Amino acid sequence: MERIKAYQRAFFGLSVRKKAVIGTALALILVLIVLLCISINMRSNIQKEYASVRSQIGESLYSNLYMLMQTFDMTTVPNANAESLIIPQMREYFIAATTLNDLLTRTFGPKYTVLTDSDIKSITSAFTAYNTALSSGSSTDLAQADMKNCMARVRELLVSRFSEGMLKAAR
Repeated sequence: MERIKAYQRAFFGLSVRKKAVIGTALALILVLIVLLCISINMRSNIQKEYASVRSQIGESLYSNLYMLMQTFDMTTVPNANAESLIIPQMREYFIAATTLNDLLTRTFGPKYTVLTDSDIKSITSAFTAYNTALSSGSSTDLAQADMKNCMARVRELLVSRFSEGMLKAAR
């Protein structure tokens, strides 16, 4: 208590100019603390928004890859119209998935890439094999086998990169 009284006497003994300088310094420190708190809060909100967007894009990617696999499974149904229904629908899911994959990679970095260039090339090659076989009227068995391998890889990616539909970062 005695110390506080000594500080008070010393403060009141200062000139007006020195008191103003000390008051200004204290006000400046207070303003800086408030600005720091606001900045931390804004950064936290921005990080939450990024995480939310990443999660939504990841869910959409998961859905498109899942539907790609499910649509491919329809090729085994007898009398299924692969040429005009199934393959074009698969291609739409694939285009959507690669677009979302590219968006994730460019926005959030390579840790969030799901489909590698190799995966994309393999699936594209399988689509090309289907197109070639269907346009020439030959058997689609080889294309079917290629696409089956690609869908096995997609299934593996869904299991390893997603948890309950939520995208996990690669290690």
